[in-house]
Amino acid sequence: MFGEPNHAGWRRGAGRQLRRKRACVLISLGLIAGASLGAPPLAGVKFKDPLDAPAQATRFVTTTHLGAIARAGSRLVAVGMRGLIVLSDDNGETWHQVESPVGSDLVAVRFVTARQGWASGHGGVVLATSDGGEHWMKQLDGRMAAGLLKAHFGELAATGNANAVRLLKETKLNYQSGPAVPMLGILFENERDGWAVGSFGTILGTSDGGKSWVSWIEKVDNDKMLHYNAISEVGNEVYLASEQGTLFRLDRSRQRFTAISTGYDGSFLGVVGSRGYVIAYGIGGSAYRSRDDGASWQRLSTGVHGSLTAACVLDDGRLLFVSQDGHLIVSRDEGETFQVLPSARLGLITDVAAAGHNHVALTGLGGTQTVNLQ
Repeated sequence: MFGEPNHAGWRRGAGRQLRRKRACVLISLGLIAGASLGAPPLAGVKFKDPLDAPAQATRFVTTTHLGAIARAGSRLVAVGMRGLIVLSDDNGETWHQVESPVGSDLVAVRFVTARQGWASGHGGVVLATSDGGEHWMKQLDGRMAAGLLKAHFGELAATGNANAVRLLKETKLNYQSGPAVPMLGILFENERDGWAVGSFGTILGTSDGGKSWVSWIEKVDNDKMLHYNAISEVGNEVYLASEQGTLFRLDRSRQRFTAISTGYDGSFLGVVGSRGYVIAYGIGGSAYRSRDDGASWQRLSTGVHGSLTAACVLDDGRLLFVSQDGHLIVSRDEGETFQVLPSARLGLITDVAAAGHNHVALTGLGGTQTVNLQ
């Protein structure tokens, strides 16, 4: 459904417009976007860019659209629509909102310690916290990304670097309508080294905790500029989940992401796994597992047809997927078999995190809910 033809000039003209439409479909699996996409203001109301406007306070902290959730020590942190950030210190029973410096939709959140974390989303925004989510600061947005990428590839192009000339054209095309490239995934391996990834092959890296960012676009074997829907770490390996059944894995010795073909022709929305196996999952309930470091892949029978939007491995080793159509799918044997569990209420589920013994917290279009897996 989301496979792309491979021919010269695909990213220009009608082909590029089609890929933008497909990108919007993929993004909507994580969150219904609106605030950060430049919707026209109401008559008589002066428009303020969501990148420059803090999130508004809301009484509906548990029922507003939320795009992602993560653990920060004993705390749960969830992010979502129009910059909403909410915290829970009782495993999802109650939540409270904290201030957010942007009104852009947030679709990803990660913590490397109980205090240090990052969130990313539309408008190319990356936020950081150093106190467990109580306070956030903006480290990056699409305007900043456009500027640094144009300067970077412009300098290389001036030396006669043909690839830089091509990437400079692509960068100008991506940002011709403003900061429209979302950062769909964020990953930090520690408090300093991390990446933010998004549509049309966009990937930026940092080695100082997000204080400064550099291009990694040319460090990925992705000449077709496929979208990066997520970035994940499994064991000591870092993976980019992409389109056309393609994953990219970090070669640490070369500091480069190399392509892995899985035999699938659709889009992957994430990667999960543990010691001894890795699973890429995505559109239409698809999931592919490798036990030999990506040399071969086996299609798994998940038992659902809705797109798998998030996954986690629980402390007891159980593998858990959540789906676009509101299902929870659990495996006790590393994906050999799956059991489909009902959720408290149906609807698009965007993310999942452990929430105490035998419980998980879910985010989605209906807000938050906690489910007992027993």
